[in-house]
Amino acid sequence: MMGRGNVLIADDDAAIRTVVNQALARAGYSARATSNAATLWNWIAQGDGDVVITDVIMPDENAFDLIPRIKKIRPELPIIVMSAQNTFMTAITAAERGAYEYLPKPFDLKELVAVVGRALREPKVAKSSMQAPTPRAKICR
Repeated sequence: MMGRGNVLIADDDAAIRTVVNQALARAGYSARATSNAATLWNWIAQGDGDVVITDVIMPDENAFDLIPRIKKIRPELPIIVMSAQNTFMTAITAAERGAYEYLPKPFDLKELVAVVGRALREPKVAKSSMQAPTPRAKICR
């Protein structure tokens, strides 16, 4: 099942916001872009977006601090992390925090669009859906 394909972009670099936005628009997705984590968080909390693309370092908050909060309220939302800090640790941290994909900058726009498409096509099952089995009998208080 395809989602609407509404992509939220967060990066404090205006040029990156523009090229990513244009690439996604050309591919038929609707995209909204912001320069800060606070706006991104507001959009996500309101239920906006089918996929998130975020830079790690933003002026107001590090994406690695934001991702666990996002996962708490919308565990099924795929989050693509991009960073110019191309270290092995950045990639590891992205995976540990539950990022769908990590893209080192500079990245190939075709690759980014392909990753977004894949994130939208995959079944919306939370990676962390290893919750306890449903109790057979409900305990009434």
